[in-house]
Amino acid sequence: MINSIKSILDELDYKLNDEDKHLADILNENGYCVIPKSDLISENIDEYRNNIDSLIKKESWRGGWEGKEEYMKFQKVFQPGAHRLGNLFNKGKLFRNLLHEKNILKVSYAILGDDIKIGALDMREPLTGKGLQDLHMDWVPKKTENEKTQNIIAAIYLNDSKKNSGAFRVVSKTHRKTGWVQEHLDDPSSHPDEVTLEVKESTIILFDANLWHSGTTNTSGDRRRVLYLDIRRREIPQLLNQRIYLNEETQENLSDIEKFLLGV
Repeated sequence: MINSIKSILDELDYKLNDEDKHLADILNENGYCVIPKSDLISENIDEYRNNIDSLIKKESWRGGWEGKEEYMKFQKVFQPGAHRLGNLFNKGKLFRNLLHEKNILKVSYAILGDDIKIGALDMREPLTGKGLQDLHMDWVPKKTENEKTQNIIAAIYLNDSKKNSGAFRVVSKTHRKTGWVQEHLDDPSSHPDEVTLEVKESTIILFDANLWHSGTTNTSGDRRRVLYLDIRRREIPQLLNQRIYLNEETQENLSDIEKFLLGV
């Protein structure tokens, strides 16, 4: 019976090892960790890329608006300067397979234990000359520095990511800070301690959603497609309510493991 994350790991025969615990310790300390290679992504990367490109073409300016429909206007793109897609668990089994990605499940379990629910899978790709963001968080500020992690995000790379293709930048250890970024920085466009993370395709970066981070400018024009999988504690509302945004056919075809992880 699937009634916990532990039962899912047992069912999938995923066993926590010292490396998983080490990565969890790194994330707890620095706010992020890097998983160098996902076999699931590596073995299916062309299919992931092709599906993404097909959806970008099909959805056009509508891409990414799920969950923000009240702000949607005709031909208004969701995020100027980037291709965006949302609600990807509802757009093919290939994307739902990421619910089974062993590295994400094991390291997240080492941090959050059984208190895990997955609530969204999105895609972002910065366009040529675009993509720069201010440093920001993806969750509400912590009230105390010792407050437990509430929200983890897995950034799953479908392309190499370099400084000139809009790579991810982070400010280590800022996930422990209280308050919004703007309460600490007069100018959130940069930080003297920021680090730009260059990674290879099939890499996963797991980070605390309270970590100060942002995308940078894609000056080269190289493709930089990244999937973002949102993981939260079970009592916290999902980024995208899966009971609403997964259609009836998709919900009927979910496995027991997928139903538990998505809370449907």
